Amino acid sequence: MPDDAAVAVVYTPGMKARLTPLAAVIAGGVFTALASAAEAPAAPSMKFSWVENPDATQVGIRTLGERTIDRIGSALIMEVERVLTTQGLDTAVEELHLKNLKLPRPVDGKPRVVAMKRTSLRIRNPDNAPDAADMAALKLVAESLGGDEPPPKVLFQKVETPDAPVEWRVYRPIAVTEHCLLCHGKGDSLQPSVQSAVARHFPEDQAVNYSAYDWRGLIRVSITEPMSRAN
Repeated sequence: MPDDAAVAVVYTPGMKARLTPLAAVIAGGVFTALASAAEAPAAPSMKFSWVENPDATQVGIRTLGERTIDRIGSALIMEVERVLTTQGLDTAVEELHLKNLKLPRPVDGKPRVVAMKRTSLRIRNPDNAPDAADMAALKLVAESLGGDEPPPKVLFQKVETPDAPVEWRVYRPIAVTEHCLLCHGKGDSLQPSVQSAVARHFPEDQAVNYSAYDWRGLIRVSITEPMSRAN
């Protein structure tokens, strides 16, 4: 699949890998050696920290992020099936992108989703390169998997940048599904049309040579508080 087409990972201790419409489970701490990824330039004076004991307002923000990620996963699955059925793999490489999804409509007085992003240590689209805060989340998951530990189901992060509202980031790991292997499997075994499309649109591609249920990366939703509370 293209760089944005994957589903959310949920890990349940003691269970083997299985795929549901909205979630995949990583079996036995499967971990693929990760290539180096270019990191997007950090915002000036960006500071970030993990939120481990959220207060009531922060719980609401995290819940909004998780629900939005669920919606993203569902939308991507339907879009993948539609494009593969009607247009084919070479078109899928170019067209299936998270950027085509609309942000949830803001509600007055409520936290609002301001960005959605798909990122990885092995990117296909340079626009999805991780920034410093994203990289910290990716490394945390990679270290868990590398130590045969279950990956965190959700990561909740506070990002502060001068002259900007506080940004709350909700991350969820995603895994490679069988469908994803059509565009992200062994590089030399991909269909010629797929290889050609990837080379044409993403000449710096790193997102191949995956196996089913390998960790793919993270979906991230960015949220700000209502203007009266943002700081």
